[in-house]
Amino acid sequence: MAALLEARGVTRRWGGLVAVNEVDLVVETGTLHGLIGPNGAGKTTLVNMLTGVDRLDGGTVTFAGEDVTGVPAHRLAGRGVARSFQTSQLFEDESVVDNVMAGRHRLIEYRFPHTFLTTPRTRRVEREHRLHVIGLLELVGLAEDANRRVSQLPYGRRRLVELARAIASDPTLLVLDEPAAGLPGSDVDVLAQVLVRLREVGFTVLVIEHNIGLLVSVCDRMTVLSEGRVIADGDPETVRRSPEVIEAYVGRTPDA
Repeated sequence: MAALLEARGVTRRWGGLVAVNEVDLVVETGTLHGLIGPNGAGKTTLVNMLTGVDRLDGGTVTFAGEDVTGVPAHRLAGRGVARSFQTSQLFEDESVVDNVMAGRHRLIEYRFPHTFLTTPRTRRVEREHRLHVIGLLELVGLAEDANRRVSQLPYGRRRLVELARAIASDPTLLVLDEPAAGLPGSDVDVLAQVLVRLREVGFTVLVIEHNIGLLVSVCDRMTVLSEGRVIADGDPETVRRSPEVIEAYVGRTPDA
């Protein structure tokens, strides 16, 4: 498979601390790729650089065959990179469907006067996008909650709303930052099923997690960070049995 996202020698320093140390990472098109490591391993810092949120102190990033090193987040979003974050950024008093519609804003284009007036064209375009969003809610198992306010949903389903909003922009690459954080076991199982479903319908997904059990169960490939450097990369079972990975998770079983 062709590489969709490729990082080579990516480095980030904070004063005298090297937070990310010459990391190489390749995400292939059509795969579900896990980026894992203990807390403080440098996962979020790395992803912030890959998605244009933070600057690089060294290395290069290529996306869809183009050098995007240093390209800011809003421009990467325009090229098809969508991301969810660890902390909720939902509109609590709005409906689920309206929250997910917000993810399609860059795809809804009007010309004057449709931009400023409610016309038959604006109603038709918005109806088409809303139908698309309903389909996405069915994909992630939220269709029955479409008209509920986000504030009425339990935490696990709110996380799925965030995921649905991220895919609403029809991304070429979907980046999920710890989507299982704070979820009980039953909700993690639901999330695993949704991630597999996304890959099956053609999404390329990079998932950042510290839950090794989740990623082993769903990923095609995994990259493991510890103290800012890659200590393992490959298929999930090989990574899971790596002595360095087991050592990085001291006090945990490989299934933890």
